[in-house]
Amino acid sequence: MIKKSPWLKALVAIPKVQPRFAIAIWKKYPTMKSLLHVYMDPSKSVHEKEFLPKDLKVENMLGDDRKLGEICSRRVYRILMAQCGSIKTDDIEGGADFFSQHSAE
Repeated sequence: MIKKSPWLKALVAIPKVQPRFAIAIWKKYPTMKSLLHVYMDPSKSVHEKEFLPKDLKVENMLGDDRKLGEICSRRVYRILMAQCGSIKTDDIEGGADFFSQHSAE
C-alpha cells in the first residue's frame, strides 16, 4: 500500500513516523493537500494544529487500537510546516524553525 502512494511515502520519510502512524494520518487526510489545508487554516492556533491528528486511531498488530499521540502529531506538523529547509530534522522537532530567526540566503 505504501509503495503505491506518494503521500504515504512522504509521511513515512519523516523520521520516527512508523508506517502504521502514516496510515492513520492517511485515512483521515488522504492527500497532502487535505492535511496542509487544515494546517494553513488561519482560524486555528499553532498549538491546535500541532496536535490536530493526535487522537487518530493507530491499528496495533495485536488488534487493539491506540492513539497517534502528541509527539508524532507535533513531529508531522513541524516537518511539513518547516520554513527553512536547511535546518536538521531534530532541530525542527525541537521547534528551532518556529522560535529562532534565520538569515536569508
